[in-house]
Amino acid sequence: MLLDPEKRITLDRKSPVPLYFQIFEIISDYMKQPDAIGRKLPTEEAMMKIFDVSRATVRRAIQALESTGQISKMRGRRTVVANMASQELLTTIRSFTDQMRIEKHVPITKVVDVRHVTADLKLAELLDVAEGDNLLRLTRLRGNEEIFPLALFISYLTEHSGLTGEEDFEGSLYQLLREKGTAVTEGDAVIEARLAEGSIARLLEVDVGAPILYYERVGQDTGKQIVEYVQCWYVGSHYKFKIHLNTQYSKETI
Repeated sequence: MLLDPEKRITLDRKSPVPLYFQIFEIISDYMKQPDAIGRKLPTEEAMMKIFDVSRATVRRAIQALESTGQISKMRGRRTVVANMASQELLTTIRSFTDQMRIEKHVPITKVVDVRHVTADLKLAELLDVAEGDNLLRLTRLRGNEEIFPLALFISYLTEHSGLTGEEDFEGSLYQLLREKGTAVTEGDAVIEARLAEGSIARLLEVDVGAPILYYERVGQDTGKQIVEYVQCWYVGSHYKFKIHLNTQYSKETI
C-alpha cells in the first residue's frame, strides 16, 4: 500500500491551492519512492479519512493522477502506481520487442489467436491484394514485466511475408520477417485517440470507455512490397508516441 490507511495527512485549508491538487502533489511525492511502482492506493473511503475530504475531492485527485499516467485503474483491480509511460519514436519503424528492450524492460507476449482469413474489400485495398486472397491474421497481447497487458496487436500478413502460421509468435514478429527476407522497412501510419469498447476493453483489461491510443500501419519491405497491415490498441495511461519536429528554411525565406 502506498499510503498508510491509518495515518492522517493534514491539508492546508487556508492555501489558495485546491485540496484535490494538494492531494495530487502529496501522492506524487510518495510515488518517487524506489519501490512505489505497482503498489496499491487506498480505497476512496480510506483516502477520504486520510485527508479528511469529500469523495468528490478524492476522485478529482485520482483523475488528475490518472491523466498524467502516474496511476493505472485496471478493471477488477485497485488503483496502482504505474510505471512511466513507454515512449515510441513515431518516425522510426521498430518492433515492440525492440522498443521494450531499449527501455530496459522484458517484453512479454501472449498469443491470443493465429488463423488464416480471406481478404475482404478493405483489406484487399490496404494490402494491394485481390479480394478473397489468403491472409495470415495474428492477434497478440503485448506488455512487459511491470505492465501487462499494455497493448493489443492484430496483424494481417500477406503471402509475400513468407510466414505460414506455424511459427513461434511469442517473440518478435519483425525478427521472423527479417529471417524470411521480408523485413518491414517503411510504411504509412495513422494514430488517434479512442475509447475502449467491447472485446478491446476485455482483452486489455480496462473499463469500457477508458482512453486508449489507436495506431495502424501498412508496412512495406525494401522492395516496396506490402507485407503487413497492423492495428494496435495501447492502454492510454501507459503509452505515448514521440516525434521530432523542426522548421527548415530555404535561402529564399531567410
